[in-house]
Amino acid sequence: MAYMNTFTRFSALCCCALLAHSMVAQTVTGRVVDGDGRPLPYANVVAMSLPDSAFVAGVMTRDDGTFTLDAKGAGRLLRFSSVGYKTVFADVKGDIGTVRLDALAQVLGEVVVKSDLPKTRLKGEGMVTGVGGTILEHAGTMERLLDRIPNVSDRNGEIEVFGRGKPEMYINGRKVRDKSELDRLNPDNIQDVEVITNPGARYDASVTSVIRIRTKKAVGDGFSLDNRLFGEVNDYGYLVGEDNLNMNYRAGGLDVGATLRANKWASPDPKTIEQITHLEDTWRQHSEIDQVYKDESLYARLAVSYMFNENHSVGISASYRRQPWNKPHGYMESTLMQDDVQTEQLRSDYTGSSQTTTLQGNAYYTGKIGRWNIDFNTDWMYAKTNSTMNTVEDYTETGQPTEHNDVTRNTVPRSNLIASKLVLTTPLLGGELSFGGEYSYSTRKSVYTVMPKGIIDDDRSRTEEGLTTAFVEYGRQFGLVAAQVGLRYEYVDFDYYEDGVRKPEQSKTYGDLFPSVAFSAMLGKVGLQLGYSADIRRPSYDQLRSNINYDNRYTYEGGNPFLQPTKSHNVNFAASYKWLMFSAGFSHITDPIIQYGKTYKDDPAVALFTEVNGEAYDNVYASLNLRPTFGFWHPSLMLGVQKQWFKMDVYGHNPLDNPLATFRFDNTFDAKLCEISFNMSCTTTGAEENYYMRKPSFRADLSLYKSFLKDKLSLSFYVADLFKTSKNSVVTYYGAMRESVYEPKALRNINLTVRYKFNVGSNKYKGTGAGAGQKSRL
Repeated sequence: MAYMNTFTRFSALCCCALLAHSMVAQTVTGRVVDGDGRPLPYANVVAMSLPDSAFVAGVMTRDDGTFTLDAKGAGRLLRFSSVGYKTVFADVKGDIGTVRLDALAQVLGEVVVKSDLPKTRLKGEGMVTGVGGTILEHAGTMERLLDRIPNVSDRNGEIEVFGRGKPEMYINGRKVRDKSELDRLNPDNIQDVEVITNPGARYDASVTSVIRIRTKKAVGDGFSLDNRLFGEVNDYGYLVGEDNLNMNYRAGGLDVGATLRANKWASPDPKTIEQITHLEDTWRQHSEIDQVYKDESLYARLAVSYMFNENHSVGISASYRRQPWNKPHGYMESTLMQDDVQTEQLRSDYTGSSQTTTLQGNAYYTGKIGRWNIDFNTDWMYAKTNSTMNTVEDYTETGQPTEHNDVTRNTVPRSNLIASKLVLTTPLLGGELSFGGEYSYSTRKSVYTVMPKGIIDDDRSRTEEGLTTAFVEYGRQFGLVAAQVGLRYEYVDFDYYEDGVRKPEQSKTYGDLFPSVAFSAMLGKVGLQLGYSADIRRPSYDQLRSNINYDNRYTYEGGNPFLQPTKSHNVNFAASYKWLMFSAGFSHITDPIIQYGKTYKDDPAVALFTEVNGEAYDNVYASLNLRPTFGFWHPSLMLGVQKQWFKMDVYGHNPLDNPLATFRFDNTFDAKLCEISFNMSCTTTGAEENYYMRKPSFRADLSLYKSFLKDKLSLSFYVADLFKTSKNSVVTYYGAMRESVYEPKALRNINLTVRYKFNVGSNKYKGTGAGAGQKSRL
């Protein structure tokens, strides 16, 4: 292919440039560690001229403590420094090896006072928050930990980055493939968390934000165990829980890790929905819904890796996830009004049953040959679901006898994916050049049947997609300023089939370029950051389906095979000073994918909900985070606002341009008896695309943490929505004819976590994964 040939020629050109450069300039490489031998990120490496010790060039160490610095000429001296550590000097040479910085301590009687790094700092294209050695270690779960990171929030189990949506997550450079990967971690095993709001070219173009989690160094060789038992009760009286067992064995370069988890959940979802249709008459369908989602699942993962030496590591992992029991059930009572006159009543009861099996595997190699760092990954995934839903309805039109519907639908989707990724990194011209490529091939088959026949058509569809990507990225330090530029190319070949016949009008191929650039600088205690990136959001395979699903007598759901991807151009700025941080961003979004409802089969009471592409719009956001410390009190205040210029015709007044504000005030008290946290959040009225928050929402959470046996045993007590005030009342607009008012009920959850661990540390598995974007779409 032409684009692959171009990528090959570019790779050869980069290699030639590197060889030519190495003959005329000396590049200094090395690694900085602390007194315990752990990598020391963000340390300053400065080249100085002699004899005046003037600044010549400087860089900051990476997450793994390594650095690359251009040192042309002779008579240079290197200075290694970091806040809280003794400064070290060394002569310039090609490979300086490992440099150790000892902690700087001042002894006052029996008290040792040490300088600490700031809790949150700007670095390159991201914002890094330290977790190790702070109160964040006692957050209880990873969701609660991330919820307390600046500009990150947990919305009912869904992690979001303020202004940038759902992030892609990495653990020690390895892509988090599903939530199970995150559940294996515990906050006290985390070193720091980096949030990136403008991801560079090395990330998939569909990624709008990234969270990179770095764990602490493994304790040592031998066997380690970490078992976490979780139990929860809610207002409905459902008692649910989970047992999560992590085991690890390390000996020399060998590392074997295993995870076993079993859980049982029951999630009530009571709510009120009112659908309003504006025609010659106004139709209102008011529905009271009470339902609960119940499921049980099992998860197992085995990962084996071997590190031959510092330069070569291989590994393989496999996971099995089985959901043998998933039975949602509930009922809906509806009243249909035509200009305030009742025309119909309905009672709908439904029960569902589904089983899901997911298999995933990864193999990797990471190494260093000469000046080249190599990162190769290959992934595969298989998923199958068999889902049945039965709906029994009794409805009565005014003046007519009661009629009865009994509808059963069955859905069987199957997905397959194989993907490989290669990334090469090398020093070049005093900076670092990275380039690579990725290829993935995915298929999804779906069989959808409805009984009795004649209500809607059955569907047998298949999609096939090949995604080829290539990227190049270069970063370098220019004095106090670090710069990074990148370019990514993605080519998609998508084919859609119905009953085995390819549909040319719904199949497509397209290629896109995605540039990115980022600048950052540390001016004393002030950090500055400015970045630009372009991204794309491709519709999921479920959104691209052509069939229509039956929900109930009044509601149908359909896909749209003609959806176009959503593209956006984004600019982000951030500034930090000590415990204060400000960030702001601007996005221009084209072809947004929005939910749309229209009258189905000319019946104003029946709605067909699908997705369409809306008009382009602009969005701005800004946030201010304050995180001071007053003795044993650790407050954290976040103020955020976002404003959009969204274009859509609605019935009556249009509130979709109103700004939406968020306020959070977290308080942690590090008392002698236990650690107490009282966290509050509030969201004002405002709009996000075609959704309008019509009432303010307030929530307060309370948690207690206590450890025993030198932190081997810990108890965590947590109450979510303490005062039962969290209600996200939302109006969804579907154009000038239809809107829907969604009113959920607040629920309080109380849970207790008991955890026991010994010899715990992170495993050494370094697979970063491939096909991340395709997995999420499947």
